[in-house]
Amino acid sequence: MDAELQRKAKDHLWMHFTRQSTMEHSGVPVIVRGEGHHIWDSDGRRYIDGLAGLFVVNAGHGRARLAEAAAKQAEQLAFFPLWSYAHPAAIELADRLAGYAPGDLNRVFFTSGGGEAVETAFKLAKHYWKLRGKPGKHKVISRAIAYHGTTQGALAITGIPAMKAMFEPVTPGGFRVPNTNIYRAAEMGAPTDPDAFGAWAADRIEEMIQFEGPDTVAAIFLEPVQNSGGCFPPPPGYFQRVREICDKYDVLMVSDEVICAFGRIGHMFACDEYGYVPDMITCAKGMTSGYSPIGATIISDRIYEPFKHGNTSFYHGYTFGGHPVSAAVALENLDIFE
Repeated sequence: MDAELQRKAKDHLWMHFTRQSTMEHSGVPVIVRGEGHHIWDSDGRRYIDGLAGLFVVNAGHGRARLAEAAAKQAEQLAFFPLWSYAHPAAIELADRLAGYAPGDLNRVFFTSGGGEAVETAFKLAKHYWKLRGKPGKHKVISRAIAYHGTTQGALAITGIPAMKAMFEPVTPGGFRVPNTNIYRAAEMGAPTDPDAFGAWAADRIEEMIQFEGPDTVAAIFLEPVQNSGGCFPPPPGYFQRVREICDKYDVLMVSDEVICAFGRIGHMFACDEYGYVPDMITCAKGMTSGYSPIGATIISDRIYEPFKHGNTSFYHGYTFGGHPVSAAVALENLDIFE
């Protein structure tokens, strides 16, 4: 059976972020089962799933109640889009997420995953400023070596040059500032004291806004703990200073919590850990512990306001955004976390 699977994989499967030559020459591990924090391959070898799949399986493998929640929902309503219609699971999940989110982040736009959530926030930021009479605000800032997705728009926010080189030109408007890797502070010409370093790193954001012109910058995308490059937590006071800068220059602050949300650092949303309220939160991965795909962009009342009245529509959406089965699994998964 394994030899047959290897042949089919070699002949037809194009894997993600993988050198296909590896599979051509030596095959690929075929994972067939998971339980708790362990997975097994088709040869019966057991592994510790130290990465939780892809920072996803927060509740662990083999949770029968999540599979049962998916089956129950699929029997009742397997699919219907959120295009001018709604269904109970999406409504209940939106209510749940808004309840977890800080401040006035009360509106939930569902996607199929994290990259789409970032794409949504990017498009929404530009649309919002056009409705507010500031059409020049279209640029977005992110940090060096930050990963925010690989779709064409999100790739403009991702700060890893090697991931973008073969796809240039990407969507214009993405600009980079230093990240919070204090281990490399001296190499960046920055102070090594944590408090001073936090102020320095945040001030580089203000500097970039001033350099590009405040009337051209729409938003900044930041992970609470930046994963790509080595998992960089924020220095003391960093996010408080960033919030001040965003308010000063009318720049939207997006907390990209695709990895950090849903308990990964002890809170449903990691911005609570670091004491800041963003204008948008992007999330996905751990919302269902990977048992079914889903993502979301959670939006403040302030950003929702110009869409609330009149004939303005946000012409953006996904076939599987807020999928009934995924939403039902998410609700059950959040029950487990609670």
